[in-house]
Amino acid sequence: MKTLKLLLAGMVVGVVLVAFRDRERGGWLTPALPRNDATEVDGEEPVLGYDGMDQETLLEWLDSAGLDRATLQRILAYERATRGRGQVLLAVSEMLG
Repeated sequence: MKTLKLLLAGMVVGVVLVAFRDRERGGWLTPALPRNDATEVDGEEPVLGYDGMDQETLLEWLDSAGLDRATLQRILAYERATRGRGQVLLAVSEMLG
């Protein structure tokens, strides 16, 4: 029974090593942690569907969405880093006060 437990433990360790190894970078995968810096831009759209909205639709949505401050800051940083639409930047800046 002890041998079976050792074999199972060895298999589990092997699976973990294979699953969490980052072969492209030669290191270990890191967990996705919540961001402390709301202005960090990582290439992902700040809210789902953001990239699919044209300027007019986005401005209408911003008016009615009731977004929290952290989301508005992500939107502002993302818009500055990607498209830089003046009206969107102005609207979000005004919402942030």
